[in-house]
Amino acid sequence: MKDVQLRELFRNTEAYAGKEVLVRGWIRNNRSSNKFGFIELNDGSFFKSVQVVYEEELITNFQEISKVYIAAALSVKGTLVL
Repeated sequence: MKDVQLRELFRNTEAYAGKEVLVRGWIRNNRSSNKFGFIELNDGSFFKSVQVVYEEELITNFQEISKVYIAAALSVKGTLVL
């Protein structure tokens, strides 16, 4: 697994598609419901943010993540889905 800047991720999306990556950045937005949520994450290297989708059944700390505030720093490991 490779630690990837968002600039690299967006410029070479096809190379990372379906692969596990680690992205780090700051939360721009965090929306959640009872079973799943979305985080807009940006590391400052690119004008676009990456959308992180998280589900209650996939992570053990769903309640904690769903309450994380905007501008909090976060490291996310997951598979890039186009």
